[in-house]
Amino acid sequence: MLIPFSVESLIAFSVVVLAALPLHEYGHAWMAVRLGDRTPYYQGRLTLDPRAHLDLVGTLLLAVAGFGWAKPVQFAPHSLREAPSIKAGILLVALAGPAVNVLIAIAAALPLRLGGPAFVRDNLQLAQILFIVVNINLVLAVFNMIPLVPLDGSKVLWGLMPDSWSRAYEQIQQYSLIILLILIVPIGSVSLLSRIILPIVQTLHRAFVGL
Repeated sequence: MLIPFSVESLIAFSVVVLAALPLHEYGHAWMAVRLGDRTPYYQGRLTLDPRAHLDLVGTLLLAVAGFGWAKPVQFAPHSLREAPSIKAGILLVALAGPAVNVLIAIAAALPLRLGGPAFVRDNLQLAQILFIVVNINLVLAVFNMIPLVPLDGSKVLWGLMPDSWSRAYEQIQQYSLIILLILIVPIGSVSLLSRIILPIVQTLHRAFVGL
């Protein structure tokens, strides 16, 4: 179910962006500190203050193209002493950001799913905000799971693959930014990246919201 554009939806989008991106990065910072690395804390990243996390280009791209990023949280893999292994620690820190976005999307989708069309009809402005919250957080989660540096998916895939594959994978990752740029550039009116992530986002959106 589509929600019509309005001033309320634009305001909601802006507010959600200021929350969704910082919460994503906070998830990374919290997990790193939880696993024993204090680097995010010392660098001021263990905070929900948007000023510590937002990247101007990534934020503008999210508003214009529908996907974007914030400043990556730095951490020292060898300091993740509470993790079962260095690989496991990197994997958990990488997953934490997208996981936070998925949890936010689920929480925002619950009133829409439980209330159904009647809830949307009787609470249109609130429904607009909730739809935007679900959509933005799913976009951030799916986009960041693409296995290309500097996105979280590159660390997730590296953490899951056998050690024997790591060297070949690292060589491929040298071209990640070029591949990502090719994916982002529009072909006609739609980029390849949109063709990849939007069907996934739409499927998850329908599964969560049920409308």
